[in-house]
Amino acid sequence: MRIIRCGMLFDGTGADPQASRSLVIENGRIARVLDTEAERRDPAYGDAEIVDATGQWVMPGLINMHDHLAFRDLIGHPYENLKAPVTRLSLNAVRNALVALRRGWTTVRDMGSSFGVGLHYRDLINDGHLPGPRVLACGSPVSITGGHGYVLNIEADGPYDVRRAARQQLLAGADFIKIVASHDPIDIDHPEKTRPEMEIDEMQAAFDQARAHGKRTACHVMGTTAVTRVLDAGVDVISHGFYLNDEHAARMVEQNVYFDPTLSSYGRQTFNPRLQRGEAWGQRHLALVAPMEASFRAAVKAGVKIVTGTDSAGRYAEDVEMMRLFGLSAKDSLLACTRNAAGALGLARDIGTLEAGKIADIVILAADPLEDPYNLERVDRVVQAGRVMRPSEITLEAVV
Repeated sequence: MRIIRCGMLFDGTGADPQASRSLVIENGRIARVLDTEAERRDPAYGDAEIVDATGQWVMPGLINMHDHLAFRDLIGHPYENLKAPVTRLSLNAVRNALVALRRGWTTVRDMGSSFGVGLHYRDLINDGHLPGPRVLACGSPVSITGGHGYVLNIEADGPYDVRRAARQQLLAGADFIKIVASHDPIDIDHPEKTRPEMEIDEMQAAFDQARAHGKRTACHVMGTTAVTRVLDAGVDVISHGFYLNDEHAARMVEQNVYFDPTLSSYGRQTFNPRLQRGEAWGQRHLALVAPMEASFRAAVKAGVKIVTGTDSAGRYAEDVEMMRLFGLSAKDSLLACTRNAAGALGLARDIGTLEAGKIADIVILAADPLEDPYNLERVDRVVQAGRVMRPSEITLEAVV
């Protein structure tokens, strides 16, 4: 038995933070949450191992809803990185999984990788061969021939071909199906600087296969036409969603569709000279900054369930900061990292909140993340299924 004595507890349920609470952990799960003074007086806990987090903030383990373990933080033009050798991508995935867990990301949704790297790395973590967060991976996204990210994707045209591609990824072990519904920014004489790509019957063919296997659905989408199509097709989570409007946002609420806006990646970090993505890349992406903010504000106004995702370039705490700048409350921005993300993954029974019966995935922070989102980066300890680790202890030798 292990007990975490919290200074302040943000449990992810939507309740206000509570002082002086204790989390009782047994067999990797939370057995009880109670007042610390009551816990100290109870002889039943006399032999428990005590984790002293008094003076610190305790919250559910962070969930990154949009990662690319093989590609995150690679230097150079993204399309060239997508074509990198499997050895480079695999080694980058090892690095990124270690870094992710050190950052308190106890669950990651891998949104696409070449050579099945995301799927293979997920299995190595699950089998206890390598340390890392819980990973849910799609394998390869499905796009039209020559669609956005085509060098990464399975290219398929027409509903029969798309259905086959989805079945191929499900056979490979995909946790969810991702389709590419639109391009990224392009130079075009149109108010919306992108274009729709996959047709609705193609999307429906992919999503029908996912649902038949009890899997969830995801998409890369930008532009009003493409957003309308993915909603018509019944997607579970919209990623990016630039140019979505009030009508789309209302539909997302009605259909219980989650929103992964990737604000930091597209709004700031893709322009960071450190990544060396090139002047032309930056100029094209500047066109998305204003519609990105407008779409996010529309989603907040409508009450869409928002989640946090870095994509291949973003900074997690910066994404949370931008959510607050664009109108989301501090509490709701932390729910985007926890409860909402667990719901979007279909894992709300096990993760996302700190309640009795849930897996003990926890992050202990040195300071208040409600006051300053960058306190999410001040990780003192990470708890993964009840195991307590300092970031420096998360190494290849310390297999979780």
